[in-house]
Amino acid sequence: MHNPPSMTLPDDEQAREALLARCWPDGRKFCPRCRTPHPYTLAEGRLRCAGCRYTFHDFTGRWLNLTGLAPGQWLALTRAFALELGTREIAEAANISYNTALKALTALRLAIAAQGPDAPLLFSPHTGLHHLFASGKLIPAPESPPKTGFPVFGILHRGRRVFVDLIPELTAESILHFNHNFHLRVHRQGNVLVTDRYKTYEALLLCGDESLPFHYLQSHAGECFAQSGGSLFWNFCRERLRRYKGLSWCRFPLYLKELELRFNHQHQDLAPLALSALCSHIPERFMPLST
Repeated sequence: MHNPPSMTLPDDEQAREALLARCWPDGRKFCPRCRTPHPYTLAEGRLRCAGCRYTFHDFTGRWLNLTGLAPGQWLALTRAFALELGTREIAEAANISYNTALKALTALRLAIAAQGPDAPLLFSPHTGLHHLFASGKLIPAPESPPKTGFPVFGILHRGRRVFVDLIPELTAESILHFNHNFHLRVHRQGNVLVTDRYKTYEALLLCGDESLPFHYLQSHAGECFAQSGGSLFWNFCRERLRRYKGLSWCRFPLYLKELELRFNHQHQDLAPLALSALCSHIPERFMPLST
């Protein structure tokens, strides 16, 4: 168990300089809309593109701009996040309300998920993640799962690294079908289902809700490969997933990508990686810049 970080917030001016260094690592600024370099400065630090005339500021179009946190609060939040503190402790460390911490953590997890090569698929209609933000604002999660059904993920190890793949051709119905007709072992942990090995995957994972017919699952002799301790990643995940409050099918992909990052960077400080993700631009295919 980690001790909570100091409640003293980083100095906002110094924190802003630290964030700017990650947003513009070579000091060369450009328009986030058309990529024209060398914008000129307006009043109050705003910038205007000489090409498309778009007016913006240093953090426009970046993940950390989805909330109203001050730079010092962002640094405190990412430091607490790196220590795997709970949401309430993170809120205290950043001197923000619990609900604000929830929103900021959603923005951070979205930023982390957007860094991987599988991001275009993750932010497709298969998961519903693209519904969590629009026009530069976080919005409530959808109540109904995607038309394609609850997303299914596969655990894949390559050397010491793990990859959590979205498998768009599989659905919860597929898992139930394999369980019934091909004796695929399935273990339930709350609303999360973890299966035995499937093709090249150590296990399949999905998170449903009360609409999923859990009672339809059949027990088969033996334990799942993952549940019996065979999957290092599931061993890493199972207790951590229990800590998340209100675990839902919509945010489940965000938690999996967070845990993938934590697993692949064990014994490293995650705060710099989290800050770099927050300071990256939101790709236009995920959220086009508003006019």
